[in-house]
Amino acid sequence: MRLGVSVSVSVRCSIGTASGNTQTDYPAKFQRSSFSTANFLPDNASSDLAVSISSSSSRRGLIRIATLPCLLPLIGCLPANAMQPGSKEYLLIKEEVRKVLSKGKAAGVLRLVFHDAGTFDIDDSTGGMNGSIVYELERPENAGLKKSVKVLQKAKTQIDAIQPVSWADMIAVAGAEAVEVCGGPPIQVSLGRLDTLVPDPEGRLPEESLNASGLKKCFQSKGFSTQELVALSGAHTIGSKGFGSPISFDNSYYKVLLEKPWTSSGGMPSMIGLPSDHALVEDDECLRWIKKYADSENLFFEDFKNAYVKLVNSGVRRNSL
Repeated sequence: MRLGVSVSVSVRCSIGTASGNTQTDYPAKFQRSSFSTANFLPDNASSDLAVSISSSSSRRGLIRIATLPCLLPLIGCLPANAMQPGSKEYLLIKEEVRKVLSKGKAAGVLRLVFHDAGTFDIDDSTGGMNGSIVYELERPENAGLKKSVKVLQKAKTQIDAIQPVSWADMIAVAGAEAVEVCGGPPIQVSLGRLDTLVPDPEGRLPEESLNASGLKKCFQSKGFSTQELVALSGAHTIGSKGFGSPISFDNSYYKVLLEKPWTSSGGMPSMIGLPSDHALVEDDECLRWIKKYADSENLFFEDFKNAYVKLVNSGVRRNSL
């Protein structure tokens, strides 16, 4: 007789208080967004893990109860499932973010994501997407990000009045919205990240002067491949870096890289991009992906979306049972 067991466990808890002012609300230690729901064994689990049992309902219940204690310790290690577009909690964040987010502010908001999550180190699992950026705004590498935090604070205050949301969740969703509002791919991210009370270690973000070898080593220390490095670098397509329109998220970044306008003598072309951007096109492995994304915007969108979701899950801590 072929026998299988399907176990589904959902966890939902709420921590935090609503904020009634417009000052920056710094997170409680590892404060968790109350919007998270963690699910074990998703609906698309393989048939070997989930099959119907033709015996009585009492027998099914007995099997599930007997199996559950062995599975519960694993749940805390599993990421929360991404909220679906119809989720009222997810839509609330999106709605409030859209009220304060314009195309002109999108690049700064997206930069917040990279500077919060970019502190992750895979060797000791410290840093990452934990809202620590609100404590790191005085660092030189974060110059100009205070404005973006203030923009999101307006939306966060409205959301907190209904149900508290962590800074980490707020920034992760807002960055995805910044991409979409500028014409990029829709990106769904999970909720339920814990905020930290302290800043992350300094010196974790990639320096603008790094060559391709240094960039690849830096991203590898965060768990990202060369392909993901090149895909995420495409975020420079918006903003003041000089790649195409500053408010259009497209694959212009890669097309301009191939043209190497900074090699021209004098004038504005020499100001396009950062030294680290220029370095990518001089590396054979990076160049292969640059050419692919220059040829196919759809491929870039798909790979950027996947790398973005991985980025905002870097170092994430969630409550366990």
